[in-house]
Amino acid sequence: MQALKTKSNIGEMFNIQEKENGEIAISARELYKALEVKKRFSAWAEINLKHFKENRDFTSVLTSTVVNNGAVRQLEDYALTLDVAKHVAMMSGTEKGFDFREYFIQVEKAWNSPEMIMQRALKIANNTINQLETKIER
Repeated sequence: MQALKTKSNIGEMFNIQEKENGEIAISARELYKALEVKKRFSAWAEINLKHFKENRDFTSVLTSTVVNNGAVRQLEDYALTLDVAKHVAMMSGTEKGFDFREYFIQVEKAWNSPEMIMQRALKIANNTINQLETKIER
């Protein structure tokens, strides 16, 4: 499972996240809730993700939630690539699904804007500099 970092400044409708490899991801549970699906999440995920490949199109992620009695319960979620999120939203066949697909397209455009590309490149360069400085100090 890949660690995810929140990128809330890009998305407002969903919690857009950045995977360790720099790609953006959408929580399958968030998409499921937003689409107002009536099926159980596990059944919905099985149906909607069966044609996609794990670790390419989505990754399993464990999340936790507090239940009514105060106990913490582990839940399985999936970090969907933006392409998979767009596909699943559109396949829902609802007006909301179409709206979410349009939203994901806008997120993708923002993510691939020159400013965001430069921001990510600078972050990578700074991390490389810090790693090299740490090696030199040893």
